[in-house]
Amino acid sequence: MVVSMYSAAQDVSDVKLHVTAIATFLRRFEWLWRSHVVDFFKAELWGKVDKEWIACLRLASAESWLLMPSGIVQEGWPESLKEFVRTAGQLSLSRGQVDVASNMSFPGTPQAPIGSVLAQGMSVKKRHEIGILAAVIAGTAELSGSKDVIDVGAGQGYLALVLAFEYRLSVTAVDACAHHADVTNKRAQRIEKYYNTRLRKSQQAVRAPQTVTCRVGTGEFSAALSSLLPAFEESKLSEVFANERPADHDENTFADSKNCSVVLAGLHACGDLSATMLRTFIECKEVTAVINVACCYHLLTEESSNDKKEFYGFPMSEGVSNLGLELGRSARELACESPDRWKEHHPTRAIQNFELHAFRAAFQLILDRYYPETADNRPSVGRVGKSRRRRKARQAAMEPLPDNSGNGTIQSNIRETMLECENRTETSDHPLGTSTLSTIPKLDVLPGSAQDGNTLRFEHVETSCSINFGADPCELVENVGDLNPSSTINAEFAVEQQAARFEDYAKPVLELLDLPPLSSSVFRCIWSEVAAHQDLVGPFYSLRTVLAPVIESYILLDRLLYVKERAEILASKDEMSCQITSQLVPLFEPSTSPRNMAIIARRGEL
Repeated sequence: MVVSMYSAAQDVSDVKLHVTAIATFLRRFEWLWRSHVVDFFKAELWGKVDKEWIACLRLASAESWLLMPSGIVQEGWPESLKEFVRTAGQLSLSRGQVDVASNMSFPGTPQAPIGSVLAQGMSVKKRHEIGILAAVIAGTAELSGSKDVIDVGAGQGYLALVLAFEYRLSVTAVDACAHHADVTNKRAQRIEKYYNTRLRKSQQAVRAPQTVTCRVGTGEFSAALSSLLPAFEESKLSEVFANERPADHDENTFADSKNCSVVLAGLHACGDLSATMLRTFIECKEVTAVINVACCYHLLTEESSNDKKEFYGFPMSEGVSNLGLELGRSARELACESPDRWKEHHPTRAIQNFELHAFRAAFQLILDRYYPETADNRPSVGRVGKSRRRRKARQAAMEPLPDNSGNGTIQSNIRETMLECENRTETSDHPLGTSTLSTIPKLDVLPGSAQDGNTLRFEHVETSCSINFGADPCELVENVGDLNPSSTINAEFAVEQQAARFEDYAKPVLELLDLPPLSSSVFRCIWSEVAAHQDLVGPFYSLRTVLAPVIESYILLDRLLYVKERAEILASKDEMSCQITSQLVPLFEPSTSPRNMAIIARRGEL
């Protein structure tokens, strides 16, 4: 059931079949997506995984773990594991970028180039997204007969500025942050002067976007998005939104305006803001179209038996609501993972990340035993102490290693190559390194006893050696030609080094949380308890991430289904003079922009 996009021609029944299949699959593996890696050691989560799966993945390469969320399996894996990975891939929406021109019936609106003046301050990712989305918005506005666009959650106004200056649309940029509005206004003044100077000979002029600082939503001190619809004249905007409490204003302040025709647009509208945009489109005839690219699913409000709110960010549709599958914050956080980004991770850096997850899970044991009140809240600690751990790793590379073989040359070569690898990875621009999976050496877990089961075999050309699984990239040895293929770094020394890094991780976290310090012996005792299973954090985390695109697809399809359900109801009541059409399209290149799915709906035939 791999679906690249949901076109306007597909009806409610197609979407309902898909979400039902997803819900059935997610219920089978609820134990996995409801688990959290923070509880890995506390709850002994490795014991919940099929024994065949965990044994297989323990011996698999880090590269194969990174490919699993993209639906890629390896020969020799258990059939049940391959079925799990493949089914997840089949149920997930395909994220491959579509050719907008060939897949969507827009009236030939070409993508305008974003010159250096407009692109100032934009990242490569932002430039990619805005270049494509601005053309789609302009084409939708032309089809809808509208020149007015409200950019919801506009941030610093990059999209609004491109729409105003390159596509000559009347744009209102709405954001909750006054600083963002100030930045947008200052940038708009400079750009407006540039464009008007350039267009002086053609007797044309451009108009900068208007900005509104307003918290949109249904909560306290929030304004309903519908209250902004008729407010396009600058004088009216200044009158209505000068007050810091927009909720005090009557939503019908401009109810006498009868000719409003607006396109709502949102690039990565966070949390409930995306749901609010879709509801406003359905409820307000003044909104002729909506283009929404969502993000931040963890910030969604979700209906539960204890809540009494009128509106929720999830679920929106009756079809998904009737399935009764509550996700929870942990699952919605998981939905933000990107399989396409995982594919591009350098395995050595990925291993470093898995080690950090192992440290966080071990730290949870410390909280449970010594600070139980803090443990109940499962605090977010980020990557505290990362620089310090890197420095300690460099220092460790200069210290003598236990040499059971009596070969001093081995020790010297290992230290030199450790430092060489550290220097190489430190200068990389990519967060996990720049090498692709096709150009890196292969990393495999060595089979062995409980004592040496936490090591990796690093193979490069004709040489190999064994190293600690959780090592930083600087401790992964490459091209050590003087090493004998069977030589192994002392396992006890490796565990000791990892325990020291765990202590370097845990101490600053205690300080961050304003908790009393602990002795070194406590940290090392905790790590000795978990060391035998720390190499399973990577496989477990990867298995769980296989479900990320499935959960995200469930949330996105819920929104699409809501629009299609409401369109059917309105059509049956003959409440509209034209039909609502909607589609779900991957607009951006997914490794550049992981949240690349856009819901595009408008009144009239597409």
